[in-house]
This record gives sequence, structure tokens and C-alpha cells, in this order.
Amino acid sequence: MSHRVRTMGVLTALMLTGFVLNVAAMDIPTQLPDPDGKAPDNTKPVKVYILAGQSNMVGMGTISGAKCRYTGIYLTGDPAAPRGVMGVYRAGTYKIDGHAVYLSADPKAGHGATASIYNGAYDRATDYDRAKPAKTDTVALGVVEGSLPTIAGPHTVVVRGFCDVPVSGNYTIHPGYGDSAYNVMELAGKEVYRRDVGDQAVQQVIALEAGKRYPIQITYFKSGSTALWMSQQDLLGKGDLEVVTKREKKFPNLVDDDGQWTVRNDVWYQEARIGFSGSPLSPTSNGRTIGPELGFGHVMGTYHDEQVLLIKTAMGNRALGYDFRPPSSGRNDPDSKWEGLEYRLMVEGVRKTLDQMATIVPGYNGQGYEMAGFAWWQGHKDGFTPELVEEYEQNLVHLIQDVRAEFKAPKMLAVVATVGFGGHNMSDKYLPILQAQMAVGDSRKHPEFAGTVRSVDTRDFWREIDDSPTSQDYHYNRNAETYLLVGDALGRAMVQLLGGTAEPLPQAARPGSTTQQANPEPALWVAASAKAALAPVIMGGMAEGYVANPRNNAALLSEASGERPDRVSQFLRGAMFGLNQCHLAAGVQDYDWHVFGPDLRDAMWEYHSFDPKETMPREKGNRFRKVTYPEKMANWSAPDFDGASAGWNSGLPPFGQLDGKLAPLRDSCTSSFCGCGEKPKTLWQKEVLLVRGTFEIPPLKEGHRYRIVIGGSAHVNAGEGFEIYVNGELLAQSSAGVGKRQGGQPRGGHVYADFRDEFQGGKVTIAATSFLRYNNPRGLIPQSGHLSLWMEEAKIPPLGK
Repeated sequence: MSHRVRTMGVLTALMLTGFVLNVAAMDIPTQLPDPDGKAPDNTKPVKVYILAGQSNMVGMGTISGAKCRYTGIYLTGDPAAPRGVMGVYRAGTYKIDGHAVYLSADPKAGHGATASIYNGAYDRATDYDRAKPAKTDTVALGVVEGSLPTIAGPHTVVVRGFCDVPVSGNYTIHPGYGDSAYNVMELAGKEVYRRDVGDQAVQQVIALEAGKRYPIQITYFKSGSTALWMSQQDLLGKGDLEVVTKREKKFPNLVDDDGQWTVRNDVWYQEARIGFSGSPLSPTSNGRTIGPELGFGHVMGTYHDEQVLLIKTAMGNRALGYDFRPPSSGRNDPDSKWEGLEYRLMVEGVRKTLDQMATIVPGYNGQGYEMAGFAWWQGHKDGFTPELVEEYEQNLVHLIQDVRAEFKAPKMLAVVATVGFGGHNMSDKYLPILQAQMAVGDSRKHPEFAGTVRSVDTRDFWREIDDSPTSQDYHYNRNAETYLLVGDALGRAMVQLLGGTAEPLPQAARPGSTTQQANPEPALWVAASAKAALAPVIMGGMAEGYVANPRNNAALLSEASGERPDRVSQFLRGAMFGLNQCHLAAGVQDYDWHVFGPDLRDAMWEYHSFDPKETMPREKGNRFRKVTYPEKMANWSAPDFDGASAGWNSGLPPFGQLDGKLAPLRDSCTSSFCGCGEKPKTLWQKEVLLVRGTFEIPPLKEGHRYRIVIGGSAHVNAGEGFEIYVNGELLAQSSAGVGKRQGGQPRGGHVYADFRDEFQGGKVTIAATSFLRYNNPRGLIPQSGHLSLWMEEAKIPPLGK
């Protein structure tokens, strides 16, 4: 008998039986051993495993580059401060968590700290641990609106207690707020904070372990608030493969002694659906992300001494009940080429790989192969169609049966990973699919699969956003540990079906779900009491961090100086806006914009509108252009221009129209910097509008910024270009209206240093021009325009050193 005939005989026998127990297989310990680098036993048939499913089987686990999703993480001891995610618009996304203060290190000790009051002003030479206090009291250390106890006459307050943190990390500690921030603090006998009166604070970064109580002592130089908060300094990314393996030291079998990724020479990974390429199994076999193949392949490579071949045929956004619909489920849409296409492509990819095994698998010498198993992970797409949810269990049964029939392996082993979105807080939408997937592996419900099919509940493998590279729940937040655990569990389930022993990986208790969305308007979201409790964190943490950030610092200093930038925008929000949002979140409105001088929206203006001889088709956008002014109007913006003799009229703003009528442009607009929801008072009749007025404007103040706002066009696809003049000189201009993703911010011009001399107190002529709008990106619209002007002032906030 020729070698080829003998091989085909072995192959036929193996495919008919479906699987052969591996007498040389080893048991699978909790911790997998490192790959030994040895070649597989190529005298035995190759063990073939099919991996199929949706995008998560394709693999979405991030390998490297995860960044902390928070701009800052802060711990507060004030129970009035809300915990969770806090977004400060244009400043950052922050996490607020809590720390606790205890009277002693005893696990049963109550909350609070002991305040000892000593006679006499603070004296650095005094040993307050030996001195006798005049009074002792208990204080709620950490509460911002709490006050340190006092006695008559000069005295010094020393507070002692114990604190802990919820998460291990590197922290700076911030005792006090306002006057009480002048103090010195020790933690475990080490000085971690000192701020002498009149000086800046000097802080030490200190490593703290979760669950451990640390003795603290704070000696106050001034009285005041009992605030105590912390700022985490090591804001590291979480959940990518490098973090999980190299920083957290999990799955050590994936990293060699030199810190490089290990490679399994006994497991070949073949992607047979998208690119048809393969390599020995390693963390980079799947490209820039990992899927379950990595954990699964390491388990199977450890179990078998034969060559293992993983054939992955997966594609994202595919439903079992439609795209993967198995033949035994019948057709709902016989005329569609898409229904069942993914099933057919799966079979095609597997067959193509098997046909080319001699050139694909290293060391293959014609020993044949065994269709050893099938692994399935899918379920997201079916969840959007009630009918597919209802029939999911039966479709999955048919899928397993049909795959076995396709490859003439009636007892081919199968493992199914359930959906796990949200972990044990899964939405009701996916619970029926999970239950269907678990049912298929239950021999009581499907005795025909007894001993050959097993389901793996993946909910324990879910990781929250805080522990993951990104917020993408349908891809398990791209957490590499999730994908490793799913693959590992599928592999261990397969080993058990093969008759082997596989110890499960221990799973730590998972935290409950946390708030997922940051509120975009914390100034409105946070109640007054909460603002007070958060004020030290916001002002001393978020605001100071925003100022210190190199991406903001130069822009803040430039805006504060009033120097005109090289590129001037029509939009009036810069770096200072984000800093002001921090102050507003703390309830501080000192640095917000407010009307300066007379409110020009209530003043009478001169105006004139005309259709220029430089015409443009109404279909053409960006209508602002150089035009010829009517006779005697060339100097229309100058202080000495006589509007009355030139035929101008007078009217109140807003100037505007909608399809020729005095009508608001958007009834829903309530924005203070737009106003297009207000009905115009004066009709803007023709394409070009000119407005001017001379007003008594107070002198500008040092330490303040000023701007002229042009209202009525702050929405996407609103307004046209404009020019604003002060005493006949061009202050600001724009050649276009508001484009895509530009809406929701004020337009106009800042009064830079080169224009401040125009505002020395007294009469100032302000003028502006703009154009009606006739179109948007979708085509022609009723002609529209809305315009008003006013002047605003804002105090410059502190910018640190």
C-alpha cells in the first residue's frame, strides 16, 4: 500500500469517528507552562480546530497603547461629594472616588479623627506628641464644610487619625482648604505635605496600598476647613495585553525571560476568512489585536503533543440566524445571496486550508489530520431581531450538526462561549441568547450532545471601562484579559471533553457596574452642596491640573496677555473656556463672561441692506465676499459717517428674517450667545446688511478680557461670514458661517491688546456687516438671517506661578 493510501485510510477513520483520545496528552494546570520550543510530533495526525463567530472571535483585544481614560482621578473624604465620572466640558473627564478616615487602625474603629488643641501659636520647636492638649475633640476629617475646633487665644490644632485608599497607586495628599491648607502633614511618620503661611505647598508623591490603614497627623498653621483629598498620580492605561502580562504579571506563559512574546511552534494559526494568512501562534499572529485563539491555542498546544492547527473563519457584524444560517435551519429568504453566505464562506475557508495543509503547516509530512473540534463565539447581531433571538438555540444546534456533517465528523467536539456583555449586569436584550447558548451545552436539554458539547459562561470575564483600553461594550471594551480568559476557558472545556483534566483559572470577585457616562454640564448637574464638597478637588486638582498641562499652558498665558494670535478664529472659545468650566463646576462664577457697558441688544442701531452688483447663484455657499457698497457708503464703518444723509434707517436688534418674514430661525434656541430663537425686531430685507452705532463704553480694566459677540448664528449650517469694526478699524472677520462640528459656540471677535486703546472710556463706534443665507449642504433653503451685537467682559482667573 502506498504512503498516500495509508494516509487517506487514517484520515477516513479519524473523520468518521470524529475524535481520538490522546494517550500522550497532559493535564492542564491552573498556570500553563511556558512553551518549550520543541517541534510537535509529526508522526501523528494534525489536530484541527475550527474557530468561528462574529467580531469578537475575529479579535478585538488591544495589544498595546492603552491610556488612562481619565484626565484625573481624585479621592475625597466628604460624603456629600458625588462619586463616579465627572465630565468638565472642554477641560477633561475625571473620576471621583472616596477615601476614608478612621479613629484608629482597629478594623472596627469608627470614622473620624482626633483633634487636639494646644495653647500657643504654632512653634516648630514644640513636640506636640509630648505636649498636653488644652482640649480634645473628634472631627469629621475630610468634610469640606466642617470646621476645625478652636479655643480662645492663640492655639495650634493637631489632627490624628488613619486613612486608606480604595485602589493601590501613587498619590499626593491635600489636607485643608482655604486658610486651613496652611499646615504640615505626616503619613506613617513621613512628611508628605507642607505649606507654610505665604508659601506654595510642597508635596511628596507616596505609594499607598488598597485596604491598608496609614497613620496620619496634620498640624495646622491656620484654622478653617477639615477638607482632606487625594490625587492619584500614576494614571496608567489598563486592559491591553502588555499591561495584563508585563505589568500585572498575568499569563506568564505569553512572555519569555527577555520580556518578548513567546511563540508556539506546535500550534499554527491560520486566518481563513479575511486575509488567508498564518503563522506560529503568538500574541501578534492576529495582527494588532488578539482574539480567543491565543488563550485557546496555548491550552490545546499544552494538551497535545501533536501539531495543532487553528483555522479561524470569523467576520464582524454577522448573525447566526441570517449570515451564518446553517442549511438545516432552512431559508427565510431563498432569493438572497447573503443569507447563509457566512456559513458557506466558513466551510470554504476550512476546506481551502485543509487542501493546502502541506504548504501551510510547517513539518507536515502527509500524516493526515483529525477534525478535533469546533469553537463558537457570537451572539451580538442576533440580539437586534426578536425572531432570531427566539430561534437562536435551534440554529446553534443545527450549526454544530451541520459542521459535523460537512466534515464527516459526527462526534466532532464543540465548545460555545456565551455572550458576556456587561458581565452579571447584562441587559435583558442578551440574556435570552446567553440562556440559549448555555442550553446547547446542557445534556439534560440536549442529550444528543452529551459528552461532546460544552458551553462556557463568559460573564465573569467582563471587565468594566475603568479596567479597559476603551469604552466599547460590544467589543468587551477591547480588554485583552477578557479575550484571553474566553479563549483559555474554551480550551479547558475542550480538554475536558477530550477526557483530560483542566483546572479552571481562579477568578477574583468582580466589582459592580459603575456609572458609564460623564455628564457634560457639571455646573448644572452638581447640586450646591455637592459643589461645595467638590470645590477643593475641582479648584486644587482639576483647575490647577488644567493650567499646568503643557497643551493648555501656553494658550492660557497668550489669552491672558491679550496678544493677537497668528491665526484668529471667528469662534470665541479658547483654552480659557475650559478653565472657566472648572470654576463653574465648583460654583465659582467670578471668571465667566458677562455684558460690559450698555447691553447693545437693547440699543438703537443705524442700518442699511442692499443687493450687491457682485451676484452669486443662491445654490452657492459661503456668500461672504468683497462687494461694492452703495454710493456715499464706502466709509460706512467710520465714526464720522453720516447715516441719515446716506439714507440709512434706525432699528432695534435683532435684525433678521426667515423667508422674508420677521420670524425666529429656531424656536428651540435658548443659547445666551446666539439668540436666534428670538423674533427679530427689525427686518433684514436684502442680502447684505450693514449696522452701526456709537455708544458710551466704559474704560477697559486691567486683569480682564473683552470681546464683541455677534449673535444669531451659533448653530451648524447657520449664518454667513461677517466683519466687525471699531471706530472704522477692522476688529474681526470671517469668510464663512458655521460648518459641520462647529456649532454651539459664540462667534465674534476678541478685543486684543492692539485695540484696547480704542476703549478708553467714552464714545465708541461699533459696526458690522453680514450676508443672508440661502442654502445648506442639502440644497436651497428659505432665505434667512439673524444678527445682533453686544460687548462682554471676563475677569482673568489665576494661572498659578
